[in-house]
Amino acid sequence: MAETPDIRMIGADFDGTLWGGAEGLPSGLRRLLVALREGGVEAGLVSGRYWWEMRDLLAGAGLEWGDPFPSFVITRETFIYWIGLDAMEPDQDWNEARGAELAELTAWLCRRETEWRLRLESAGLRPKRWWLWGDYGLEVWFETVEETAAAQALLVSWCAAQPLAHAHRNRCLAHVVLATAGKGACLERAAATRGVAPQQVLALGDSLNDLTMLDGGCGFHAAARSRPRCAPPAAGWPSPPPATAWPRCCSTLAPGVGSADRAAGVQSPRRSRIAHANLTGR
Repeated sequence: MAETPDIRMIGADFDGTLWGGAEGLPSGLRRLLVALREGGVEAGLVSGRYWWEMRDLLAGAGLEWGDPFPSFVITRETFIYWIGLDAMEPDQDWNEARGAELAELTAWLCRRETEWRLRLESAGLRPKRWWLWGDYGLEVWFETVEETAAAQALLVSWCAAQPLAHAHRNRCLAHVVLATAGKGACLERAAATRGVAPQQVLALGDSLNDLTMLDGGCGFHAAARSRPRCAPPAAGWPSPPPATAWPRCCSTLAPGVGSADRAAGVQSPRRSRIAHANLTGR
């Protein structure tokens, strides 16, 4: 690309984008993360997973939680935490407001789940599993992507009168989640908390539940693995498979750090205009 944007925050999906399952983490990733943090870039995770699941998977791959990554985590696509070496600081106002709305939403869903289950079955859609999470919303697992898409369309129509409800899907999982949260809104809040403008945020994702941070609505730069209806990358950003998404995009921001066979250690990264935010100085 002709000119590197002044990226000061990176928010990335976990599964398929950073974490490759049995493949673990991309080679040379730690050096890139160190360079980004030293350059004043906040790099964090944006996921529907519980934060401790991601922490334990990263630890098993040799990446200690918060050192150097992540500096923040958005968990359950709803709740925001800032991470230090020995503590996690919640975004208290945001988390409490979303928690109260989730309580209202899940009570609303609870009164409808039997009716919805029967209506799905009458439409020929039989879920493999069904969960109603108090900290997330409704999650329904189907056998195929086609069944999931059909179920999502029905859920969208059934939620139309509830302003707190948003129906989306992630591969073979159909969800009804909190409309006031989601990955895009949470990453937007995290950026605003740190004084980072939307055009200084890079979002990385690979699936349909990442669309709210990839579709341009929040004004972020985006790099996505190609999937149907998933946003294309912004001009100049690579559209890599998940195993190389982080190294290729991060190398664009910290060009002095390359792949494992090119970099013997961390070289001087491109400096941001601000220093890394201090947890106690917010």
